Amino acid sequence: MSVISLTQRLTHPAPVSVAAIMTLSLACFHAGALPLPLRFAGLALFALLTLIQPVGGLVCVVLAAPLYLMPTSVDAAGRTWLFPLHEIALLVTTAGVAGRWALQRMQRRSLPDLQALAPHTRIAGITYAPHVLLALAGIIGVALAVPEGRGAALRELRWLIVEPLLFYGLVHVTRMSHLLLAGALALSGGWVATIGILQFAGLDLAPLIGEKRAFSENIIVVDGVRRVTSVYGHPNNLGLFLERVGPLAAALALGLRSERRSALFFAICAFLSLAGVAVSFSRGAWLASAVAAAVVGADWFLFRSQDRRFMRWSALALTGVVIAAVAGLALTLRGGPGGGSTDARLLLWRESLAYLQQHPFGLGLDQFYYYHNPAFGRSRIDPSLIGTSEEYAAHPHNLLLDAWINVGPIGVLALGWLLLRFYRNAFSAVRERSDLLALGALAAMTAALVHGLVDRFYFVPDLAIAFWGLIAVVNLSVRCANLVKQYT
Repeated sequence: MSVISLTQRLTHPAPVSVAAIMTLSLACFHAGALPLPLRFAGLALFALLTLIQPVGGLVCVVLAAPLYLMPTSVDAAGRTWLFPLHEIALLVTTAGVAGRWALQRMQRRSLPDLQALAPHTRIAGITYAPHVLLALAGIIGVALAVPEGRGAALRELRWLIVEPLLFYGLVHVTRMSHLLLAGALALSGGWVATIGILQFAGLDLAPLIGEKRAFSENIIVVDGVRRVTSVYGHPNNLGLFLERVGPLAAALALGLRSERRSALFFAICAFLSLAGVAVSFSRGAWLASAVAAAVVGADWFLFRSQDRRFMRWSALALTGVVIAAVAGLALTLRGGPGGGSTDARLLLWRESLAYLQQHPFGLGLDQFYYYHNPAFGRSRIDPSLIGTSEEYAAHPHNLLLDAWINVGPIGVLALGWLLLRFYRNAFSAVRERSDLLALGALAAMTAALVHGLVDRFYFVPDLAIAFWGLIAVVNLSVRCANLVKQYT
């Protein structure tokens, strides 16, 4: 896969051991039961280590992203301050990277050569055009917000546009290894899934991690089945995250049998993620995971087998069997295709289209709730939804409608541009180099798109970080392959 051993990259003591210490120091700051001086000592150690190894801070961002509903609380100045842990890690890491850059410039006693940067600026302008469009769409999304929703729009601009873009930029600036990033994504799924699996077994550790800012219970019974939420507010959110990181781990576990330590790590993470999807009892996540498995399996049989003709037919048959089996199991356990929330989603889609007819440039970031809820006087809600939990829905349960409502047609264009570029790069890497990382990212993004047809796709902090993480994995993999090609 690479000239440098995968095991050496993943287990190199510099990034991995430092990242482990940084994770513990950040967890110390998050632990509200500890004395405040000790908590800030942990944060200070984390900040110091970002100067030494900033990629460790980015690993912590990925690991902490699922905790956005369990913010870190700090009692100071007579009030309680709440901060998402991944946001703290990202901002401190940004400061660390800026500090490293300033120190290097001071040592060299030089300023950047602006003339030498001009050609790179033009190239960057083309490369990052969709990123700029998404940022512009986010700013417009704040401007479109209704007065009572302006604070929510500003918060979402920070959480879903600015900070994910900053994370993506830092991944490239710090030259983070694509293998280390993949390992962080896989590990994040592993620990989140473990919390859910233990909940299903009767041991709920979520309260020990933090206070969840959600109205649901950690274990809920829906359609006659017991569903777990892990650190999230709903089982579907658990499935949405795990389906994005599990396939990445599975692809590397299947293809790296010669690298036993790395293969074992990814295999454990993949198994835990799959088990977490299972106990979430999310039909969308089950189907999405089946599609991801079909993508990985099809590539494995079509391009890595000696008997190509036989394996092509086998791959086609396997894909059909897996999808049919998962669909049948989902319908058996959760009712027929018209059961569950299907009818409610159809009504939400119809309502969303009505809003977009009135507001073709979208409603603004996180503004669906302020239109949908009848209490605000703008609602076109179907009367059958009043009095149900869907009366307080915050999104339309469809990726295209959700994107158009939040960031308008400019944002839809930006996200579509990013996805087209992602698939072009990923397909090229898989076809030309049989790149396992690209294959896993391809399967994960496909799973996200499939589930996004009936649920969230991007506009939640952990999903936004996962989205940019998958894009970065493919981009860094392509860059690494190009460098290897240049020097061989």
